[in-house]
Amino acid sequence: MIRRRREPVYRTSSGFVLNLDDDQRHLLRRLIGEVRELITTGSNDDAKTRRLFPPAYTDDEALDSEYQRLMREELVASRLSSISMVDEFLGATDGRAMSTAEVEAFASCLNAVRLILGTLLGVADDDEPNDPTSPDFALYQYLSWLVDSAVNALMTR
Repeated sequence: MIRRRREPVYRTSSGFVLNLDDDQRHLLRRLIGEVRELITTGSNDDAKTRRLFPPAYTDDEALDSEYQRLMREELVASRLSSISMVDEFLGATDGRAMSTAEVEAFASCLNAVRLILGTLLGVADDDEPNDPTSPDFALYQYLSWLVDSAVNALMTR
C-alpha cells in the first residue's frame, strides 16, 4: 500500500495542522525573526525592505510618499503582529490546531521571507534565479511549497 505524505499544512475537523518537525519549526522561527529585525531596523532604501513594502504609486513619487507616510506604520505593525503570532505558534509544544488567522499569518510571514530571499537571489516575477542550483534557491522553493500548502489548506472545506 502506498501512503501519501501529508501536506505540511492541512485542514482537519478541529482546525489546521502544521506537519513540521522541530528542526523545520526552528528554521522558520529563525527566518521570520530575521524578517522582524529587517522590518524594525532596516533602511527604507534597502532593496529587501522595498520588496516587503513596494510603492503604491509607481508613477507619482509625491502620492507614494504620502501613502508611505500615512500607511507605513500600520503596515509594519500588521507584519510584526503576524510574525509574533507565527513565532508563538511555531514555538508551542501543545499540539493544538491552528486557527484560520494563524494559517493566514503563517502564509504571509513565509511569503515575506520568500520575497526577501527572491530579491537576494535575483528572482523576478517571471525570471529564473541567478543560480538555480544554490542552497538558497532550494530554501526559496521549500518556502514556496509551504506557502502553497497553507493556501491550499485554507481553500479546502
